[in-house]
Amino acid sequence: MIALILIALLLPASLTSCKNNIEREDVMIQNTTIPLIDANAPAETETATFALGWFWGPDSWFGSLNGVTRTRVGYAGGTSNNPTYYNLGNHSETVQIDYDPTVISYEELLSVFWKTHNPAYEPYSQQYKSAIFFHNEEQQKLATESKLQEEARRGEKLYTEILPFSGFTLAEDYHQKYYLKNFPDILEELARIYPDTNSLINSTAAARINGYAGGYGTIEQLETELKSFGLSASGEKRLLDIGKARLANNSSLVCPIPN
Repeated sequence: MIALILIALLLPASLTSCKNNIEREDVMIQNTTIPLIDANAPAETETATFALGWFWGPDSWFGSLNGVTRTRVGYAGGTSNNPTYYNLGNHSETVQIDYDPTVISYEELLSVFWKTHNPAYEPYSQQYKSAIFFHNEEQQKLATESKLQEEARRGEKLYTEILPFSGFTLAEDYHQKYYLKNFPDILEELARIYPDTNSLINSTAAARINGYAGGYGTIEQLETELKSFGLSASGEKRLLDIGKARLANNSSLVCPIPN
């Protein structure tokens, strides 16, 4: 009888302890769960590669676009081996974009390309040139047509080169998702899910948050997507506050010419 009484007394505490352990496991699972926007990323994408005079801003602009699934910055267009930021050779600063063509078209990406830098500005070095690196004949055709249309619209010569894609070298880690890294509290949350740079740059959530952190996209878009980024409640509030402070109507995007 005494034994039964002791079991009865200890059982609620045991159940409470078990429940707490389950809750702690749930928190851990939530902290490492793939964000919904990444879990729903399309299996098949196409790639666009652009040089716009620099790469931090373009990484942010394109990352903010619905239909863009991944962005990364690096070096392309040259012939020297193993380019780095301080040993670039004849390569250019470049952004590479993976996108879902059922959501956003290559023509729409080209439209953003022309709006977000000054292609009439003659670059003073290979590093900062304007270029479209086409991956297939269709991209070459569309790029050539869009350049002719843009020159006609502007009534001036554009220095953008249209070149076959010949390779891409990832830039150093500190260049990837540059604007996101200005908010280490949000980056820390993503780092629990994506602890290395390669996994981070393959994340749509990281691309989109980097876009908002850079001041691109719209507050309406951010509010719609916010729950899909895998952030905590405090992380969501923090990002929303950043968005309200930085986002404006981006119907006209502006790119400063690099110094």
